[in-house]
Amino acid sequence: MSNPKPASALRFLKWFCPEHLHEEIEGDLIQKFHRDVQAYGERKAKRRLTWNVIRFFRPGIILRNQTKLSLTAFYMITNYFKVASRIMIRNKAYSFINISGLALGMTGAILLFLWIAHEFSYEQFHADKHRIYKAWNRALENGQVNCWDTTPRILAPTLEEEFSPVEAAISYARWDSKHLFTVGETRLLKTSGVFTDPALLTIFSFPLLEGNPAKALESPNSIVLTESFARQLFGSREAFGEAVTVSQSGHSFEFTVSGILKDLPSNTDFNFEYLIPFSFLESLGEKNTFWGNNSVATFVKMKEGTDLISFDEQVKGIVKKHYADGQHIEIFLYPLTKMRLYSRFENGVQAGGRIEIIRMLGILGVCLIAIACINFINLSTARAQRRSKEVAVRKVTGAFRHSLVMQFLCESALVALGAGVLSLFAVYLVLPFFNVLVQQQLVLDFGNITFWAAALGFVLLTGLLAGGYPALYLSSFRPVGILKGALVSSANRNTLRTLLVVFQFGFAVMLIISVIVVRKQIDFVQNRESGYVKDNLVYIPLTGDLGKNYPTFKNELLQAGIAVSVTKTSAPITEQWSSTGGIQWSGKNPEDRTDFERIYMDDHPSATFGLTILKGRDFDLQQFANDSTGVLLNETALKVMGFENPIGEIIKDNRMEWHVIGVMKDFVFTSPFQKIEPIVLFGGTKLRNAFNEIYIKLNPENTVQENLAMLSGLSKKYNPDYPFEYHFADVEYARKFANLEATLTITTVFTSIAIFIACLGLLGLSTYLIEARVKEIGIRKVLGGSVLSIMKLLSMSSLKPIFIAIIVFSPATWFAMNWWLNSFAYRVSLSTWTFFMAGIVLIAVALITISIQTYRAANANPVDSLRNE
Repeated sequence: MSNPKPASALRFLKWFCPEHLHEEIEGDLIQKFHRDVQAYGERKAKRRLTWNVIRFFRPGIILRNQTKLSLTAFYMITNYFKVASRIMIRNKAYSFINISGLALGMTGAILLFLWIAHEFSYEQFHADKHRIYKAWNRALENGQVNCWDTTPRILAPTLEEEFSPVEAAISYARWDSKHLFTVGETRLLKTSGVFTDPALLTIFSFPLLEGNPAKALESPNSIVLTESFARQLFGSREAFGEAVTVSQSGHSFEFTVSGILKDLPSNTDFNFEYLIPFSFLESLGEKNTFWGNNSVATFVKMKEGTDLISFDEQVKGIVKKHYADGQHIEIFLYPLTKMRLYSRFENGVQAGGRIEIIRMLGILGVCLIAIACINFINLSTARAQRRSKEVAVRKVTGAFRHSLVMQFLCESALVALGAGVLSLFAVYLVLPFFNVLVQQQLVLDFGNITFWAAALGFVLLTGLLAGGYPALYLSSFRPVGILKGALVSSANRNTLRTLLVVFQFGFAVMLIISVIVVRKQIDFVQNRESGYVKDNLVYIPLTGDLGKNYPTFKNELLQAGIAVSVTKTSAPITEQWSSTGGIQWSGKNPEDRTDFERIYMDDHPSATFGLTILKGRDFDLQQFANDSTGVLLNETALKVMGFENPIGEIIKDNRMEWHVIGVMKDFVFTSPFQKIEPIVLFGGTKLRNAFNEIYIKLNPENTVQENLAMLSGLSKKYNPDYPFEYHFADVEYARKFANLEATLTITTVFTSIAIFIACLGLLGLSTYLIEARVKEIGIRKVLGGSVLSIMKLLSMSSLKPIFIAIIVFSPATWFAMNWWLNSFAYRVSLSTWTFFMAGIVLIAVALITISIQTYRAANANPVDSLRNE
């Protein structure tokens, strides 16, 4: 009895072995195989035969046949592509639909994948990134574990002093106030500066173009500038070692440029144009050693081999050790490389962050490619009857199935290659606009070999995904039946095609519903009552001489008719600059650690902002001098404090006592999508440097241009050393919607692409299906069928998968959008009308896509289709 030999191993031997050696080697191997069967059994004998074949796969054997193999492979592949190109040219409409669909899908996917790759590259350029961490606080507050990443200034030096595994630790605090930089006649107003410790330049890989990283920030009056900022200040002159004057609130300080930093890369969350050491503040007597002041970020570089879990156990009690009122606070370290994508904590546990957006974008990119590939698969299988005789003839003339598979894969690879070239060109053109949309600096690195390798791999993978199933399906036809006139079986093929179309349009309906829901959410929140009047409200930074000249400046604004009301604040009313959980009041629960938003105000804020006073009165320092220690509570703050009669109640903050003079209606302070926070407005006129902004309610009787021109003149008059800068409150409020608006725009654009690709495939598919039914249509017309009835028949066969897609995918979309909306405290409710509208839109688009083809088929003369019958 003969034993079956491993055919695949012998085929492999035949492929690489020279012809003049093949017969002899194969005979020896088969002979040895039979002996092994008797000695070891059939299974082990097969393994040994396979191993012996592999042993012959070596240069001494292969190189004897290399030239012939290379030429044969070259001619074979060349022939495949030659035939593929002829077929594409012969079927121009089919090729256009496939190439354009794939090109659109690739373009969208490449843009999304570029963005995703950029997001994953954040902070990856630091040489010691795996040893750098950010310190976080964790505390049980009001029954919930909260986490935040601002820490006391004293934490960094204490970590270095008390914990040997810490190699270096720094504090990092943004200097957000406006500062005037002066070099000769050049004057620039800047806010993007940072106070830090000298070790920042050795912990992080921000390269210095000039200066010593270890010593650049040693001197209290040293300053490190970025390359761009140095160029703005000094022009083409040498900046290193030169003096820079920095002015704020009437005080001027001279610094020496001790380093020029290369501009920060786009893939970092650090954002500054200059660095100043904390030792400068400490030289002014502002050394902050209070453990209750969480005002800086703390970054820690650990020594090699440190066990983070063990270290977190050691360090978590550091606040409890040094701060009696901080017994509920723990410190833990979080990796720098995770800060960008995994920075959201819920009840003390890491719960995601931007990674959720990245995952959705990744799914979107994959689905765009999938939709385009589905077009290719559907059109290829729909054309199966046309190509069945070609396959049969090739098989009869000696073609093996694997050669047919290669032929069809070459066709799909050629289509993918053409689509890839078009998509790269399209990405190159639209990338600048996409960068504006996503506020990034994405680039196509044409000079990088890795980029080209990834691009080629992406194209070939797309070609394989698109052409794999059609190649296997078309190459499986049996030539005998086809040459006898038998039709290709279509039952399974139609089922698969229907499922693929369902997926295409199911994904499209999900995107349409998403766009509608996001748009409704934005409109809903934008129409929310903000609680203050934003129209004609402008603010300017309180810089230079405006502090001492403020009374005169304010009076002239009012007397000249430029403004109807003016006040000073510690921060913009649209931004969170200061919050505290340390406010005390009579009857406060010791376990209550609610955070209050804190703003210091001057006279008449309600008149300037249009705030509604519900109880008591507004600040009026001219009539009531003790309003300098008065506070206004919003409704939410009053509810937290629980005062029945709040007027006159005493609260304590910043080691001072304050008395309540009024209660105001809630207004939107931070996010308009979330609940109103408890807010306290303090009369801060007795505090040093409490105010940073001047808010001006412009006179509506003048035009905006007239008001701004007069305001600019007065600003230059009373603050001549500083450039005039202003901001409109309504514009700054609108910025709160920028991220969601960008999300909406991105979703809308890629939804349009997905729908267009799906409809392009539907158009091609309906064309081929109509061609396959042309005789049926002719018979129906001869038997009295109307144009309308035939159009209805053809349309319903194309629309059926779309109806299924709407029914199947709508529930999943409802759950997804409901989950998304639950992240907003102030949100729109989902309605069935939204899903109904999405279905109507999709069906209408599909009908428009196929209507021309169905009308042309239904209106055709039946004589033309039946003349051969």
